[in-house]
Amino acid sequence: MTTIPPRQKVVEDKDRRFYVHAPSSVYLSLQQEAVQRGTNVWTLGGLVLAQWLSAGCPDLAASSESPCPSPSPVAGPSRSAGE
Repeated sequence: MTTIPPRQKVVEDKDRRFYVHAPSSVYLSLQQEAVQRGTNVWTLGGLVLAQWLSAGCPDLAASSESPCPSPSPVAGPSRSAGE
């Protein structure tokens, strides 16, 4: 190919697998959540990214104190400071 091809009017939106970097603890949490949801880590990770992109890539709270909208049963019950 000697020239840049023209843009296509219709492009097939194929599923693609790609790699991301995250701490081992994040990968483990994603695997556990995927099991709880009856899927695999690749599919769940892709769905999370797709929803984040669809939402306009909002900034997420960096604090671990922010409530999770859908707590995972894997995380277990929360404990108060007095326990």
